[in-house]
Amino acid sequence: MKDKNWDVIITGASFAGLAAAHFIPDAEALLLERQNRLGKAQKSTCCTSLAWIERLGCQNSILQVLDYVAIHPGRGRGVRVRLPESFCTVDYKLFCETLAAGLKNTEIKTGVRAIEINNGSVKTDQGNFTGKAVIDASGWPGVGNKGAWKNQSWRKKPAFGLEVETAYTGEMDSIHIFYGKQYTPHGYGWIFPTSGDQARIGIGGQLTGKPLNSLDSFLTKLDVSRNGAKPHGGFLPVIKLGEAVRNKAFIVGDACNHVIPGSGEGIRAAFESGEICAGIVSRVLEGEITLDEGLSEYSESVCRSRAFYDNMRFIQDMAHFCPDFARSRLINSLLKVDEARAEAVLKRYLKGDFRASKAVIVKRVVKSLLK
Repeated sequence: MKDKNWDVIITGASFAGLAAAHFIPDAEALLLERQNRLGKAQKSTCCTSLAWIERLGCQNSILQVLDYVAIHPGRGRGVRVRLPESFCTVDYKLFCETLAAGLKNTEIKTGVRAIEINNGSVKTDQGNFTGKAVIDASGWPGVGNKGAWKNQSWRKKPAFGLEVETAYTGEMDSIHIFYGKQYTPHGYGWIFPTSGDQARIGIGGQLTGKPLNSLDSFLTKLDVSRNGAKPHGGFLPVIKLGEAVRNKAFIVGDACNHVIPGSGEGIRAAFESGEICAGIVSRVLEGEITLDEGLSEYSESVCRSRAFYDNMRFIQDMAHFCPDFARSRLINSLLKVDEARAEAVLKRYLKGDFRASKAVIVKRVVKSLLK
């Protein structure tokens, strides 16, 4: 019924939206999903922290546990480093269905497209819904924010990722990342093993021309074929963090550009922002704080991450313009440190702990190149 005043309305039933609903278990929540079923439109490689998947109780969706990352530069030797924590690829549809099944006080409406959010009201193609709080987890660019980026420079526009799940016979315990013009001239490539002899293989970045042609070229260089499999993908908002609050709504996940520049990892950030937002919304519903106070607190929480995202965007830009020989030397510098040090660097990266000034980052890069 459209005239009911819900405790919280959440637009988008993907990683961020489902996580937010999961962490507000006692609220009467309405979850609106524009697809006609959950888990229908997979847009990412669906790889994230194993600990997070276990914490959310979705172990049945795990396809492959990944303990290493192998980085392949355009020139010279590659490196293979143990990850500071295990990652895993998941079955997106099964993950969404499993997490949704545990939402006891949440009503899920599929096939409903949110058009506008304003002061507790959500306008959709099937009528208006009102709630005491609204969380926009609709993915990039967010509800009512389409077209805001079209006249921006390429640096302020999102990247694009495209991948296919196909046959694969390589290492099943490693993520593979490829840099350099010999692989893809305007971004990077990847391999994320799934199960059996399959992997999700794709490319991302500021792709030019026809992305499908670029993907096929990358697959050919790896001696891999699509085998008729249908590619999937979408925009990667690896740009400046967006608004945390808009029109009296909390913005989480991709809708707030919570995707780490340089790697494109957004699922962990979606979970984290969903949990933080849910905790604040719960306090609003309990009357501990007002909605305005909650919106302000959430905005401040997101602001604390801006230094990390700005630094990673700066590193991403450096990598974009970096010649292959220099990028290869930087990657191979990991071979000169012990395993524990290399893991520590990756841990800081994955946990969002690169907060040094840009001058310090440049100094460290130059120092590595001169070694």
